[in-house]
Amino acid sequence: MRHTRQAALSIAALALLASACGKNDLAAPKELCGVPLKESTTSPLIPQGEELKTWEPKPIDTNPAYCYIKVDGIRIMDITVWLFDGQPRPEDWAYAKSEYKLGALRKTPFAGTSVIGSDGALVSAKCDGPDKYAQFKIRFSGDRVEDSPAGVEKLQHFVEDFVTGAKKKIGCTA
Repeated sequence: MRHTRQAALSIAALALLASACGKNDLAAPKELCGVPLKESTTSPLIPQGEELKTWEPKPIDTNPAYCYIKVDGIRIMDITVWLFDGQPRPEDWAYAKSEYKLGALRKTPFAGTSVIGSDGALVSAKCDGPDKYAQFKIRFSGDRVEDSPAGVEKLQHFVEDFVTGAKKKIGCTA
């Protein structure tokens, strides 16, 4: 009986080691949607894997812009950016808060309104000019999503970095 238990534990340990094999720490992308990113805000969002790909079917200079990150063929983040010349479409911010885990209105370093949760964000950022806005929808999924205040903070750092860089890239300053 003792040998059977030791054999079972040995097999379980080998299975655990085998499942960890093949997974690597992947380098965080240096840019997304043509927007430069800080490694410190992006790498905490990137899971281990074999291959990281970014794709920008609609670059930042198109309206709307769209891009995403995949790890091992699984989409972990996608971003859509709209530019409005005039007021953006009205948002139901109470509904936006319910769309994300731990979603709430958050303070950000740019003018506008931001709902950020642990798994996504909706940001309406003011641009210069009386009625210019950029709107950002960011969805985040995978095993790096943390449904906790720390997870929200992690995504908020990324949102602030990306939105600030994107606003510069599209000439949306305020």
